[in-house]
Amino acid sequence: MRLRAKDHREAYDLWATHFDDPALMANRDAETTLRKIGNLAQQLPLEPGSRVLDVGPGDGALFRIIAGRVRRCDGVDPSPNAVARLTALFREEPNVKFTVGSADALPYSDHRFDVVVINSVLQCLPSAEVVEKSLAELVRVCRPGGTVFVGEMPFRDELGRGIAVHMSRKLREYGPRVFARLMYHVYVRPFIRREGVVLYPATNLHFSEGDFSSMCRRLGVSVECRRHQELRRYSSTRNDYLLRLKT
Repeated sequence: MRLRAKDHREAYDLWATHFDDPALMANRDAETTLRKIGNLAQQLPLEPGSRVLDVGPGDGALFRIIAGRVRRCDGVDPSPNAVARLTALFREEPNVKFTVGSADALPYSDHRFDVVVINSVLQCLPSAEVVEKSLAELVRVCRPGGTVFVGEMPFRDELGRGIAVHMSRKLREYGPRVFARLMYHVYVRPFIRREGVVLYPATNLHFSEGDFSSMCRRLGVSVECRRHQELRRYSSTRNDYLLRLKT
């Protein structure tokens, strides 16, 4: 079964509608996703009283790690079906809530959160203008003195030299064992089990470190850039950014 979506938002809606396994909303391999998000969580300045927003929560991996350590977790996703699925998955967690919304129009009041996370999302947006508008929204809903974490933001074209080169990078960054498991879950298992596949056009935006940092500084925040740490080594194409709001 092949399901076609017009964009990344519609793809998530199809995943949430047609498949029972929530890992399908995170590239099928839940174990790899949880390990990667575990590395992300270690970089966040979390306190017992923290209110955390995850923009584009995928299968909810971040909240599975941190829900018991913070006061409140909110997730926002443009897919109503994904929000319904995530709400059901976290029905036993009273401090976790999911809401329909988009990165460039967050449905929250100003200064509501202590930590705001957007991971591997901005490159999927339709244009640089929407990215800049989304950054402004992330800063708006974060309190003075809070932190916005922008994860896995490509600083160069990841597919410009072809898919084979891109896959060889992932092999080095993930290591052979994890890479093989990922390939099995993403490509081999769906073929063997005749599972559905969602097809959609990928935007794959990228910004140089200087351009992206300048975009953030225009919002009045300080920016710390870090090379993104994959499971085995640092990424050769992606950065993480910590945006700290002034008090």
